[in-house]
Amino acid sequence: MIFTKRLAAEGQTRLFTIEHSTQSGWIAREHRNNAIHTSLIHDWRRVEATMALFQLKAIALQNEGWSEISPSA
Repeated sequence: MIFTKRLAAEGQTRLFTIEHSTQSGWIAREHRNNAIHTSLIHDWRRVEATMALFQLKAIALQNEGWSEISPSA
């Protein structure tokens, strides 16, 4: 796993992950409760941009009162 961040608030969860793909590239996932948005990325610059976006989303959630929790929790 290259990047992982999990947050929770009032029974809701968000999980952001980026990992190497078995194909060429990386897989980025954004889990919102039971919905998952997945992207296959082939360019490292896009991976870096996605990590930055996930960080910004996590910070925004934390500013709204969400708490970071262990990815395996």
